[in-house]
Amino acid sequence: MSAPVWPELVAAVVLAGLGLLLQSPRTLAGDPLAHLILAATAAALILHRLRERSPVRAGSPWSAVVLAVCGAVLAFLAPLAGGLRPALAYIALALVALSLIAAWRGGRMAANLAVPILVLYVLVPVLPLFEAALSYPLRRLSALLAAALLDIGPDAVTLHGTELSWGTLKVSVTSACSGLTLLQNLIWVAWWTVLLRHRGFVTRALHATLALPAVLAANTLRVVALAVMARWLGEESLVGPGHVVVGWAAVVLAVLLFLALEHLFPAVPAESDRPDTRSGGRSGSIGR
Repeated sequence: MSAPVWPELVAAVVLAGLGLLLQSPRTLAGDPLAHLILAATAAALILHRLRERSPVRAGSPWSAVVLAVCGAVLAFLAPLAGGLRPALAYIALALVALSLIAAWRGGRMAANLAVPILVLYVLVPVLPLFEAALSYPLRRLSALLAAALLDIGPDAVTLHGTELSWGTLKVSVTSACSGLTLLQNLIWVAWWTVLLRHRGFVTRALHATLALPAVLAANTLRVVALAVMARWLGEESLVGPGHVVVGWAAVVLAVLLFLALEHLFPAVPAESDRPDTRSGGRSGSIGR
């Protein structure tokens, strides 16, 4: 990696700083701190990727113009989009930033920075809206799957919305048990995992999307465990330390499930591990 130059450092600080200014302090200081970790990771990647790419390549006017036009269109449509207005405005700003990068350092650099900029400028600011939209579907799916598992036992299980009736026990899958906390924690774990373990956008994106089924499976088992615990130990156990232990166990299970799903994708060797076809052996370079 070559030594950084001042224009790259200044551009990285400006890009990361602008993205951080878009964040809500209340969101970043929330519990858990998944939003803050995501924002910090994106800012660090912007700085790292601007530093490591050199020498400066000629800008790409066509890619810069296309990105700028798309950003302008979305900015124009944002006031007309109702509840989607913040998301469109943030996407427009991200596209304008990528357009400037493409004009300065070329389309390849813009592509390298697209994911961290979209995460910092779009995903983290609108994550609360995204989570609110997912809350009920996740609760409903977890309740359906938990009811199917509990129905294997001797007592019948009935489901009304997100409320399970298991014999005399009634358990409601509330927003706190929707799995959103699991998803918040797993998003940044998944990002780092695919970044370090895979090469290529398609493979990384496919593996990252498996975070959702991993969360759904872990949360379903958490609901089943809590229902069984309430059945055996009484409903007061749902507000005790057992509930916290089950919750953390679900987080660990979701991470392990996601990591296990990596085996669905072929391993891609690093640059230094690829055969050197020119010499007939393996490359001995460790400088990359």
